[in-house]
Amino acid sequence: MLTMTLAEKIVDEVKKVLTEEIIITQTNGTIIAATDPARIGQFHEGAYVTSLEGQKRILTKDDVLQMKGVKAGINLPIYFKQEVIGVIGMTGDPRHVSPFGDILRKMTELLIQEHEFFQETETDERQLEAFVFDWLHLPETAVDMTEKAQRLGLDVNKQRVAILIDCQDESFMKQDQYKLMKDKLQLTNQEIIVRWGHARFLLMLQATPDGRDTWHKRLFHIHAALTALSPSRILMGAGKPAASHVMKQSFHQAFRALKLAHAETPIVFDEDLTLELFMEEISQETKDAFLDRTIASLFPYPELMKTLRVLIASDYSLKHTAEAMHVHINTLHYRLKRIQDLTTLDPKRMQDAMLFYLALLLLDHDTKNTIKQPDIL
Repeated sequence: MLTMTLAEKIVDEVKKVLTEEIIITQTNGTIIAATDPARIGQFHEGAYVTSLEGQKRILTKDDVLQMKGVKAGINLPIYFKQEVIGVIGMTGDPRHVSPFGDILRKMTELLIQEHEFFQETETDERQLEAFVFDWLHLPETAVDMTEKAQRLGLDVNKQRVAILIDCQDESFMKQDQYKLMKDKLQLTNQEIIVRWGHARFLLMLQATPDGRDTWHKRLFHIHAALTALSPSRILMGAGKPAASHVMKQSFHQAFRALKLAHAETPIVFDEDLTLELFMEEISQETKDAFLDRTIASLFPYPELMKTLRVLIASDYSLKHTAEAMHVHINTLHYRLKRIQDLTTLDPKRMQDAMLFYLALLLLDHDTKNTIKQPDIL
């Protein structure tokens, strides 16, 4: 209960407000933390007697002569759940330090209660993480999830949607920041958030009967709340609502969607993906070959790459493209001819235009692309 690590933390906190020498002992009188490190490990007879008596003890100069390892001051029993678990002592003139006794005892017991609360919370979170991991990875017949869920107060029959959150900020992994984050999210008792790797979290929201708009809107609110807490960019990938026995499908959809999230589109819904669905199915070798046969020859020419992008964004309207790039229409015709010469593909031909679009899509979403990209895209 009262470990050396916890005792050291208590001493560090107490000495921020009190300048006197402090010790903490186990109930057997062994000093396990002190402002004077030389006293750690020594036997303190006054603390041993205090733990037996269960009440504050003033140590006088006479006690110093008669008892082993003591200095003048006060000793106070540390209570937790109505039991003495240790003793904290303050060295100094008893007349001077005694008035601080109640403050010292209260601070110590509050720190222990806080530590115990976090320990219990951490244990509950680890159990929940283990449950969710089994839920999403084990075969449906391998374990009775219903019984485990009931022990955690969860109804697995409810539809939920899996959302992966990449905070890109390790501070969220700390217990106090993690608690603050959970408070901001205002989850119901049937909704789940667990740590899911490096600066990532898995959120499982309850799907609502009134359709996607409600939980979509809520996800944008959650993103705003997290963004307000962190200077780092928050990215999210959302799967589709799923029943308990197919929850892993929603998780895999969220994982796929998160990989496509970026600064301009920080929240990606898997149900909105179309051509992007094919990206994960194409091998890296095939991607590299496709880029090499389409737009790789344009990489050294950022201006031509930009022209191609604006042309596609303008729905292949030459007039709108020239206006958007602030160039004469003849300049645009020259650039398109240059693109055709370098790639042997004609941007004004529908079939080739489709190849250019797919190539840019691959380039934008394939973070593992081995071909060097130009500085300005």
